Amino acid sequence: MGPELIVLALGTLGLGGIGGWWVTQQARRDHVNRARTDWVRAGQIIRYGPVSAVCYGQRPRRVYRGGMFGALGIAGGQVVFDGLRASRCDLHLAPDTIRWIGLSTIPVLAGRAISRRRVLSIHTDGPDGWRVIVFALDEPLAFAEQVAGITDLPVRDSGGTREDYGPVTAMRLDQDVYGEWSPDREDALYLAPDRLLFGWRDAIPLDDVRRIDTLHQRGGGPFSQDILRVEYVISGEFEEEFAVVGFGVRGANQWAAAIQRRIDAPVPVQAGRKKKS
Repeated sequence: MGPELIVLALGTLGLGGIGGWWVTQQARRDHVNRARTDWVRAGQIIRYGPVSAVCYGQRPRRVYRGGMFGALGIAGGQVVFDGLRASRCDLHLAPDTIRWIGLSTIPVLAGRAISRRRVLSIHTDGPDGWRVIVFALDEPLAFAEQVAGITDLPVRDSGGTREDYGPVTAMRLDQDVYGEWSPDREDALYLAPDRLLFGWRDAIPLDDVRRIDTLHQRGGGPFSQDILRVEYVISGEFEEEFAVVGFGVRGANQWAAAIQRRIDAPVPVQAGRKKKS
């Protein structure tokens, strides 16, 4: 924390508040120093840090809250986070699981107010599915560049927005040869920077998307929400083949627009109505 912020904080706290603030800051400094000592004793080579950071979890959210303080660094060739009072965010990220390194701005709920924070987002793909670990720290770009150094991935800056979209709950739909839709199952729908994910595991690379349709419901049916229809290519035995999947999701038009913005080549986006059964 810089000297200007310390003066401001002390000016707004009473004597009891000042004492509590100093105790908290000392506990955090001690934790970071202890993490460094533990890593060295474990024989890990420290490339960077550890530094103070707040982790906002390992799944993306529309609005973030409840960050966990800890020590963040690169040790033993991995990105490491060691929480102070909770272990929900503790992690060791191997470089080959990291898919995206980004700087973005997220909404954070504190009390009744929502503020916007500049953060580092690391997207990973591993045995437990797709994860998005979000860190707030003093110098996110410096740490991002260190992560880039062990992964050979670029650091991407989304400016004042997020690099992703969602997640929301959606119903995956199968389409038969007659064009009729039937429900499959309900799970999380999430648009990562380079892929559309359902259930955090089933992915459609955005480079494979060839067409997007939004079908608006006219009335009743097995599901009440509009349909986001995605046509994409898959590898066939001898040549590329096309596959189609649908998602019953609120705001299908917004999802189509979000996918379109993230695809380099223009993709047709069509809107229509689902015929009555």
